[in-house]
Amino acid sequence: MDIKSAAPSNVKGRENNNTPTSEANTSTQNKANNTSSAVNSSAKVSVSQLSRQMMNNSILAAQEEVSISAGDKSMALLYRAAIEAINQELAPTLGDNAIQKGVDSGVDYSPEATADRIVSFATNFFSIHQQQNKSMGLDEQVDSFMLKIGDAIDQGFKEASDILSGLKVLEGDIAAGVDKTYELIQQGLAQFKQDKLAKDESQSVTQAT
Repeated sequence: MDIKSAAPSNVKGRENNNTPTSEANTSTQNKANNTSSAVNSSAKVSVSQLSRQMMNNSILAAQEEVSISAGDKSMALLYRAAIEAINQELAPTLGDNAIQKGVDSGVDYSPEATADRIVSFATNFFSIHQQQNKSMGLDEQVDSFMLKIGDAIDQGFKEASDILSGLKVLEGDIAAGVDKTYELIQQGLAQFKQDKLAKDESQSVTQAT
């Protein structure tokens, strides 16, 4: 009985003595594999994919803050989603997070204020778009910029609307607020386009005389 019990003890002791070395080797190999995988994965991730991941993370973060009893939270999510979508659209030429995005407490999230901020943020980068497309005429510059920004805003609204629908809060005042905000944004973009083209026409007439 003593011999039988002693044998497993000795074997177990030898196994225990070998374990740290084995675990260390395994750990080192795992770290090397993980590092290699991370490098390979990073190389495959495009700027657009990173931007999409950032947008999704931000929208999910905003989703956590949405309260079914607080319309302002829903409008904050809408604003954040629109800004993130515009950032994603502009990232290839202006870099990630081209437009400052911050959803601060106490900010006015009425449809009017939200629409005004989104339009202001988006149109603020028209001059950069012009510089990067100098071969275009003004009409073409304006049209291409409006198309790019318009698509981004539509995407942002879709993202936010899907989240709000999933939370069963896209109804009543919140739904009306979303629709009103979108309508005001379209009006703001149309006014921006009109002002740009009118200013150019006025300058052309002045130069001709």
